[in-house]
Amino acid sequence: MSDPAANLVRKPVRLILAAALIGLAIWGWRVWFPSPQNVIRSRLLQLARTVSVEPGEGTIPRGFKAQSLGDYFTADVVINLDVRGFDTRELRGRDELKQAVLGAMQHVRGLKVEFLDIKVTLDAGNQSAAANLTGKATVEGEGDFQVQEFNFKLKKVDRTWLISRIDTVQTLSQATTPRPSRV
Repeated sequence: MSDPAANLVRKPVRLILAAALIGLAIWGWRVWFPSPQNVIRSRLLQLARTVSVEPGEGTIPRGFKAQSLGDYFTADVVINLDVRGFDTRELRGRDELKQAVLGAMQHVRGLKVEFLDIKVTLDAGNQSAAANLTGKATVEGEGDFQVQEFNFKLKKVDRTWLISRIDTVQTLSQATTPRPSRV
C-alpha cells in the first residue's frame, strides 16, 4: 500500500520539478535561438561599446576599434548626420566611415556612446530591418552630453545583421531652427 502522506509530498515536488524544467527549456531556447530583434539590439549595443573610447586609451586600441567598425556595416553604407552644433555630413562606404571615426577618436580624451530606447521592426521576410533609437554621447571633459534620435536600416548578410544606412531624425525644435546658409 502506498502512504497517503508521501503522495501529498510527491505531487507538489513533481509539479515544481515540471515547472522548473519548462522554465529552463524556455530560457535555453531564448539563449540559443534569440529573436532577430534581440540579435539586432545586441549588435547595436556592441557597436556603441566599440565606438566608445576610454580616457587614456592609446592610439593603437583606438585604431583597432575604428578598423573593427567594418564588422557592423555593409560596404556601401550611407550615413547622413545632421546634429545640432555640428556641420551636416554624409559618409559613404565603410572606408570613409572608418577614417571619420578614427579622426574623431584622435580629438577626444574619452567618449562614451550609448544607444537607448532601441525599437526594431522587421520586414516580412526577416531579411531587412529598421531600428529607431536615441544616441547619447558623453565627451570626457565636457559638462553636457549630446542626445540625438536616429533611424538605422539593417540587412541580413550571411546570417549577420549589418547596418546599410543611418539617418538623423529631425526633431521639431531642430526643424524650426533657422539653418545658416551654405556656400
